[in-house]
Amino acid sequence: MPLRISGERHHAFTVIRLAGEVDKTQERRLRATIDEALAGERPRLLFDLSSMTFIDSSGLRLLVQASCRAHRCGGTCALCCLTPAPRRLLRLTGLDTAFDVYPTLGAALSEGEPESAASVELR
Repeated sequence: MPLRISGERHHAFTVIRLAGEVDKTQERRLRATIDEALAGERPRLLFDLSSMTFIDSSGLRLLVQASCRAHRCGGTCALCCLTPAPRRLLRLTGLDTAFDVYPTLGAALSEGEPESAASVELR
């Protein structure tokens, strides 16, 4: 399934929704969306992965880079609505501990308790 990327503001967050497959062929498009979201002061990124069916190493790298860049600017980067396949990949790579992961978009926007909290600082 081709990747669909959308971004919109919700409260203090920029929500980036990824639907379909995140792979090397879509890296440039996703990077451009992330760059735009990081242009503001103290960016607060939230990736909604509810419709993401696949992510390869290039997509994982972009998520980690987005988190590092957001934190360097005094911002945040979190994930929400992980489906089983991406959740498993994040767990296998250890990246589930590098992000605050929320079960739902609503929980993330209300800054409730994450189901998985970042235990390492990515700077």
